[in-house]
Amino acid sequence: MAVSAEYHGGALRLSLSAVPRRGRWFAAKMTAIAVPALTVGLATTLAAFAVGRAGLGDAVGGLSAAEQVRGVLGSALYLTLMALFAAGLTALLRSGVATLSLLIPFVLVVSFVIGDAAGAATEFLPDKAGQVILYETYDGTLGPWSGLAVTALWTAAALLAGAWSVRRRDA
Repeated sequence: MAVSAEYHGGALRLSLSAVPRRGRWFAAKMTAIAVPALTVGLATTLAAFAVGRAGLGDAVGGLSAAEQVRGVLGSALYLTLMALFAAGLTALLRSGVATLSLLIPFVLVVSFVIGDAAGAATEFLPDKAGQVILYETYDGTLGPWSGLAVTALWTAAALLAGAWSVRRRDA
């Protein structure tokens, strides 16, 4: 929404008149998305972790301190990467509706329905790869941090494509 709102009613022209360097504008916009996403992600995952520990009581056990930190930090990073992935795609497609029409079926249908039948190839999709950071145990090619790195590569590709679109297209 932060990116798609710029394409309605000429708001992008107004933004670019204030910040004529499109690359700088795009970087600022992505920062304005990433910082709150990371902040909210850290706060909510830490709160969920604390509530979960309190609710489980003595049943909490098997996770080491490093796994607990990985879960909390990894969840926040995963949320941030997926928000930036969606923002990059929105800048490329210039439409929030088009982005949601692509991402929702992709994440819900391709990853879960086709993913189980397709095998290991779907492990490298952005949502599946990044979700490995959330698992206590994982079976597959990617580990927690390598899965998050794959999601980061997808995000970087979407951001590069979005930056290209902002630089090359008319406002």
